[in-house]
Amino acid sequence: MLTALLAIAGAVCWRPALYATGLWVDGGQPTVSQTLFEDPSASPSASQPARGSGVIASAPVATPTHTPDPKALAAALAKVPAKDMGTTSGVVLDAVSGELLWSSGPDAGQIPASTLKLLTCLTALDVLGPDKTFSTRVVQQGKGIVLVGGGDPYLASKPAKEYPFPATSADLAKKTAAALKKQGTSSVTLGYDESLFSGPNWHPSWPQGYHDQVTNLSALWIDKGKPDEKSAPSQTPAPTAATVFAAQLKANGITVSGKPTAAAAGADAAEVASVQSLPVSSLVQETLVHSDNAAAEVLLRQVGVATGNGGSFTGGAKGMQQRLTTLKAWDASTRIADGSGLSRNNRVSARVLGRALHLAAASPKLRPLLEGLPSAGVTGTLHLRFYTPASEPGRGWVNAKTGTLSKVSTLAGYTRTRQGGEVVFAFMSNNPKQEWNVRSWLDQMASTLVTCGC
Repeated sequence: MLTALLAIAGAVCWRPALYATGLWVDGGQPTVSQTLFEDPSASPSASQPARGSGVIASAPVATPTHTPDPKALAAALAKVPAKDMGTTSGVVLDAVSGELLWSSGPDAGQIPASTLKLLTCLTALDVLGPDKTFSTRVVQQGKGIVLVGGGDPYLASKPAKEYPFPATSADLAKKTAAALKKQGTSSVTLGYDESLFSGPNWHPSWPQGYHDQVTNLSALWIDKGKPDEKSAPSQTPAPTAATVFAAQLKANGITVSGKPTAAAAGADAAEVASVQSLPVSSLVQETLVHSDNAAAEVLLRQVGVATGNGGSFTGGAKGMQQRLTTLKAWDASTRIADGSGLSRNNRVSARVLGRALHLAAASPKLRPLLEGLPSAGVTGTLHLRFYTPASEPGRGWVNAKTGTLSKVSTLAGYTRTRQGGEVVFAFMSNNPKQEWNVRSWLDQMASTLVTCGC
């Protein structure tokens, strides 16, 4: 009955009410297909707010146009009602120069929720590079083969019907079968190796109820550990992936003897076949637009591996701290527990989030961070946001990452002002008295950047 009531509520646009009760939080895949819209004009009339339609263009590297006036900006933001918003903080920076235009409690470490994904993805782009891919391989092991996970968060069982077309185990099985047949082999044993990642596969601070939000972590999974769309993610994704792969080998004429078993692929094992993941730039964009917790955690572990700290929560967090410190996007208040922001042990300041966004605006290498941000009222986790009269002017203009946990709401992204300025921003609230209203406050603060007249 509860499921039916929630479905009806969603159908009649009661999502804000569900947010207020805590029954709905951001995270995971949206229930609607991603739709891309056109970037709005830089200078629409004040009487016709931008709305977004068509196809979003790539986020440009920030170029000098107009620097907003800090005094006028502060005056406009001061008019946004902030009563009962809890502990709030925020920054607005010029996207080109990084100049601080406005701030309130900028250095206070707050629970960031999913806006932490901005730091995870920025670090992944910086450490790994936007063109880096991850290989899922099959190697020869004695008279059998081993399926070796390379940490591809989007490895799918079958080809996708729409962009971004991730690698598939079906393709890998076809290549593997062809290679084995060429050797004259028609029957093999199958092992699976998920040893690229280490440490606990579930963060100790995550409630067990979060199994609908994130998969038990592994360097090897197919369809993020979900045997089918209606099932909960498997708590043993690697053996589940091997079972799927065994069936696909059989469909290609290769018999798998016995059940797949855990195995360690030798460093010198001959490769039979492989498939490559989407590049990191696309992984980051998919992670951000869908607020994909599982993908964010995989990227954190890839950072740990690449920085020599190990593919664990601890290794990834250490790698993030090292790189973000170098990028001057770290301060004394920062605490990293996971990569997705699901942990309430994370702490990030608004200044750090703003700095990360400025770095992305100023660098082609880091630009995919901006290209993955949902568009207000249009895509991803902002699809049903910016619906009040006060926040409507931001629709199609504001691009931002949401962050939502119980008593936590955050929003960080970028926008262009109607005067031609380009700004990045971060607004945060912890422990608000009214969780529905705080989202409206966040949306209105971001929309005010568009209409500030500064």
